[in-house]
Amino acid sequence: MNTFKKLLQIEWLVIVIILFIPATPSSSRTHDINTKTVYTYEALTEDLNKLSELYPDMVTYKALVTTTYGRKVWAIKLGHGKRNILIHGAHHAREWMTSALLMKMLHTYLTAYESNQNIDGFSPNILNQVSIWFVPMVNPDGVTLQQFGLHAFPTNIHWSLIEMNEGSIHFIRWKANIHGIDLNRQYPANWENLKGVNRRPNYQFYKGRRPLEADEVKALVEFTRNIKPEIAVSYHSSGNMIFWGYHQWGLTHTTNFTDDYYTIAEKVAEITNYELEEPAFHQQGGGFTDWFVQEFEKPAFTVEIGSLIEDSSLPLIAFPSIWERNKAIGLFLAEKALQKTKE
Repeated sequence: MNTFKKLLQIEWLVIVIILFIPATPSSSRTHDINTKTVYTYEALTEDLNKLSELYPDMVTYKALVTTTYGRKVWAIKLGHGKRNILIHGAHHAREWMTSALLMKMLHTYLTAYESNQNIDGFSPNILNQVSIWFVPMVNPDGVTLQQFGLHAFPTNIHWSLIEMNEGSIHFIRWKANIHGIDLNRQYPANWENLKGVNRRPNYQFYKGRRPLEADEVKALVEFTRNIKPEIAVSYHSSGNMIFWGYHQWGLTHTTNFTDDYYTIAEKVAEITNYELEEPAFHQQGGGFTDWFVQEFEKPAFTVEIGSLIEDSSLPLIAFPSIWERNKAIGLFLAEKALQKTKE
């Protein structure tokens, strides 16, 4: 009988302990972006679905367009602000590490906001006033071809892809979209006079028959016009450099705009420790940031995140140092966007 009472007491004690253990939330906010392997379109889509489920109050997303082979160009909104900045990556297929970088940035800002922790001195609370729109992979078909090769696409286009790849069945160097158009030579800023371009579809440097011919570019332009960002950043992968400016000397508010633009550019270079390229007086154009500066008369930057590597993607081993350089940029630019709208 005494043994029975002792067992009963132990049973009740266990029940009491369980009742007082804090319950784990049903939507446990445990997720991470895997940057140690090749970052694919499928991984990106899975990550954004998961993050939007875990943080429905902070993350929404939409498809800007569906590519020829059924992949979405995703745009992801982070924050509650009415003002916007825009950051995008992977215009070029082999530069998919920029997609991993932007998704890591998105996730890091979410966790920092939830825990109210600064990142390199920049507060995530800026997201209450300024939203960051990420378009992590502008060119998902091209990225998939570069990563997986011919078998990721229907057999009836294999010979066309090989021809655009100059006879090679290896696609590690591929930059263009699936139709052989270089997406960052598709914007209507001096497009007619671009030099050093191929005259027919190719794995790189073909500007297309007309600006905004590629669905991916047309959709991004329409989206940018819709959200009217205060600042835009186009992430690319090779050169350890920041490009800024596009004929800003001819804009309506030249002096103030150029001075402010340069001040922000200097700070971006300081934070990232990338070299700031001085803009030439005569610039070629054709790229997203060229078009953005020309159309909106607002700052835009092209950031080349890694060492100069030709005809390949950056090695995965490079990611940790690239991340350390870039992790605070989104919050810094969000702060600058807020300052600009108050001026």
